[in-house]
Amino acid sequence: MTGVERRDPRLDRSRAAILTAAVELLSDGGINRVTIEAVTARSGVARSTLYRHFANSTELLAAAFQELLPPLEAPDPGGSPRERLLRLVRDQAGQIAQAPTMAAVIWMTASGLSGERPADAGERTRLDALRRHIVDRYREPFHPVLADCLAGRPRQADIDLAAAQLIGPLLFNALITRRPNDTAFCTRLVDDFLTTHG
Repeated sequence: MTGVERRDPRLDRSRAAILTAAVELLSDGGINRVTIEAVTARSGVARSTLYRHFANSTELLAAAFQELLPPLEAPDPGGSPRERLLRLVRDQAGQIAQAPTMAAVIWMTASGLSGERPADAGERTRLDALRRHIVDRYREPFHPVLADCLAGRPRQADIDLAAAQLIGPLLFNALITRRPNDTAFCTRLVDDFLTTHG
């Protein structure tokens, strides 16, 4: 024995089964379908095992979102603000092309536009926690780049609005007009944005 502990492969299998079930439920019926009961029933994994991997349903939902549409990586800080912003917008366009509906759900949730707030206080708390997870993961790469692009010291609300102005047209193309979010479109979007805000 080398003293290195080996990971139990059953843990990897159970986590994969849980995530597969959560992703299927999320894809089929949206956020409200991803409950602990539904995931354990679909995956065949015991509730106690699920809680070994995910502390609560919010963490499970966040992991399912991430599985469907991984968050963007922050661009290398060495480039110009325009180059960094263009890279982020092009990367986001690529992800939206792979899963346009899921991308819309993620960005709407992050923006607080995911529909009426449920009356149940527990459900509101759960969705607020999920929104915080999504905000942290999906909007974070845009913040430093947009802060560099916007004049002065922008407020958080200014950065959020700027992200919406850039991502909104990508989602609109993917879901409504079906025009491609190609390099030319992304470049024009970024250059128009910088001309307006520069």
